[in-house]
Amino acid sequence: MLNKLTLKLLNIIKKKGGSLLTAPDSYLIWNKIKLSGKGNRLVVLGNGKFRRCVISIRGENNRVEVEDGANISFSTLEIVGNNCLIRIGKETDIGGAYLSAKGEATRLTIGEHCMFSRNISVMTYDGHPIYDADTGEILNHPQDIRIGNHVWVAANAAILKGVTVDDGSIIAFGAIITKDVEEKTIVAGSPAKTIKKNIRWEH
Repeated sequence: MLNKLTLKLLNIIKKKGGSLLTAPDSYLIWNKIKLSGKGNRLVVLGNGKFRRCVISIRGENNRVEVEDGANISFSTLEIVGNNCLIRIGKETDIGGAYLSAKGEATRLTIGEHCMFSRNISVMTYDGHPIYDADTGEILNHPQDIRIGNHVWVAANAAILKGVTVDDGSIIAFGAIITKDVEEKTIVAGSPAKTIKKNIRWEH
């Protein structure tokens, strides 16, 4: 169990208008945490774990929520905007990912019992705006990402804005996901295509 003094010693925490809410059994060590803006929150429930992560939240009324038993290490979690959410479900393991939610009320949610390998990108936004040259209209607005329960994401994969990955699916090594993935399906390639349906996998 980490007391408040230990938490300060083992993590670099900068808070300006944000709050860090941790359960008594949660575990945070060697992280860099920066909350800047108004009403931003990092919430770690149960025995959720963060190890050697970078967590940055900028804007207003944003939340990063980690549920009981989730284990996140060597990852970067970033929110830029207002009323955005990153949520990681129970017993999900993430071993090296970039999770980014940007925009207005954008949601990036990962279900329970998922397994993420290393060097994975999950982004609700393209990084820079693209405009119609004639009208000036923004063409690439941020979009939500929803990843279901018991999803396996292999190394070097990328899951892009607007995508839903349903329960029990597998994202193969290096796949780039630009369209929804059906449940119990393996997808691979760039852009990803269905390899096999009605599969089952175990840790």
